[in-house]
Amino acid sequence: MPGTFYGPYDERNSDYANNGNANVGRFPLGHTLILPDDRVYKFCLNDGTVEIAGNLYQGVAAVANHTNRPVDVARAIGAVLASATLTGTAAAIDIYAEGMLHTNDVTGEGYAFRIKRAFSAGEAHAAAVASGVLTVNFAAGELIKVALDTTSEVSFTRNRYHQITLHVSPPTAQLSGVSPGVAAADRFYWSQAKGYAAVLASGTLLAGLPVMPGITTDGSVESYKRRMQINSTGSVLTAGANLRAAIVDQDGADLGVFAVVSASATQVFDITGGIANNAPIIGVCVKANASTEQALVDLTID
Repeated sequence: MPGTFYGPYDERNSDYANNGNANVGRFPLGHTLILPDDRVYKFCLNDGTVEIAGNLYQGVAAVANHTNRPVDVARAIGAVLASATLTGTAAAIDIYAEGMLHTNDVTGEGYAFRIKRAFSAGEAHAAAVASGVLTVNFAAGELIKVALDTTSEVSFTRNRYHQITLHVSPPTAQLSGVSPGVAAADRFYWSQAKGYAAVLASGTLLAGLPVMPGITTDGSVESYKRRMQINSTGSVLTAGANLRAAIVDQDGADLGVFAVVSASATQVFDITGGIANNAPIIGVCVKANASTEQALVDLTID
């Protein structure tokens, strides 16, 4: 299981080859490195691309066809594995190693189990074809607490530090950290989660104010803000006419607001839009640099 390692400053610049298995590194995924100045890093496996220094990274987005899946075989209390039928998307060998399986509905719902670390290929799970059965082995000490039957539904979730990728704007998975710029494709390395870091800036940052993942520029941060999108159908409005703008929050609730079109002009409005994209605070700007440059940010990624 992940633990904590207190190391020298240059440890953060190390990258590591695979230990005979593409999914096993020197430390468990998510293992913590703390430098003498309290900067915090997490042990990650890069994806198939060279990482970019000072860019924000995230975990692999959830696969819809591996979510809310029916259990194929009943599992008794004390079982140390579980399985379910996928639909439409294959699962490569051990991609869920050190990840989670949780029971999300019906019999046995409400439990989460850590999946085994794969020291040898297939130790966490074998590959599963699209619409096939995926069987995962639990980490030592994890076991079924309430018997599962074929009405039970489970979801498979990747470890957030496994084959991490450049953060998508807006992010589509949990954030894993900011790259120190040392890892080639498919290498293990330390991704920064807390403390001062150079990070790609999108738009104007302000020193002393919080930042969030960029929602328009991949790998970046921007000044923290809450967004609500106006949602209405496009229409031609005459001067002096009432306009009802249906402002929706991030849950889709209608917070209707009325406005009046200026009497000086007749205009065409098209203010359609989806639910707002809101992102979490992940740090505070320390030194504001120009947009597209690297700013200094005090990271607080959990």
